[in-house]
Amino acid sequence: MEITSAASLYSQISIPALPLLGTALLLLVTLPLGAVAGFLAGYFRRKKLLATSKKVDKVIGETTLSAVLALLGLLLAFSFGNALSLSQARKNTIVNEATALGTVFLRADYLSEPGRTKLQNSILDYTRTRLLPGDKQINNLEDAQIFLNRTLLAQAKLWPLTLEYTKDPTPVPIKTFVAGAMNDAIDAHLYRMEILSTPVSDVTQAMMLTAALSALFLLGNRAGMVGRTLTWRTFVFSGFLFVVMGIIIDMQRGNEGFIRTDDTALKVTIFDMKMTLADRQ
Repeated sequence: MEITSAASLYSQISIPALPLLGTALLLLVTLPLGAVAGFLAGYFRRKKLLATSKKVDKVIGETTLSAVLALLGLLLAFSFGNALSLSQARKNTIVNEATALGTVFLRADYLSEPGRTKLQNSILDYTRTRLLPGDKQINNLEDAQIFLNRTLLAQAKLWPLTLEYTKDPTPVPIKTFVAGAMNDAIDAHLYRMEILSTPVSDVTQAMMLTAALSALFLLGNRAGMVGRTLTWRTFVFSGFLFVVMGIIIDMQRGNEGFIRTDDTALKVTIFDMKMTLADRQ
């Protein structure tokens, strides 16, 4: 298999169906419309009942509304906790990878020249590819595979160089010392792949949106059925749902939006490597 085709193996990477801006616009429009649609449905149903001299139940839908609101609160709580946990996991993964790369770079100092500098330059080149390109957004599978192609090409050079520059007469303890750190640095790539995919599926997010729309529809429907007007309080509730759901989705997507994965640890590691190699010259 060619090195450049290795990224195609990651065909199961889950990328959101809609970008964050599109998702935000969807929420902004559909949430208040759910309340309006419910109100209109209740209003016309009330008019029809009154026109036929039928009684309108004053407590209609209270039990159903309370149950849906409770379910919505539960879904939001679990989703927020999941998003917060995954956001912290991304930070930890970046720090762990930066630590592994910094460790193998320093351990390469125990090798003799020219292997020491050549291996450390290759480690630096690979570490640079671990930074997401541009504005750190990966919105589709094509962008993800471009990132993977670049980083896997650089990664493929590391182990052969490690074997070459730790061959005899390099002492066995030094071989183990350097090779073990290199293995940890390469394995860190697998953990990064775990955080590249969308942590919560589109189906789960659609379920949360459905629960929110159902709650707002029932809230507006009850107001229309009992003859009340649709007040600003309903739209405040809709706006608050928009903010909470927007924050949850933003935290779930570490490669776009306002709350992005912090790669400062990798940048600091790259800076330290560059300074070490510059001082040697």
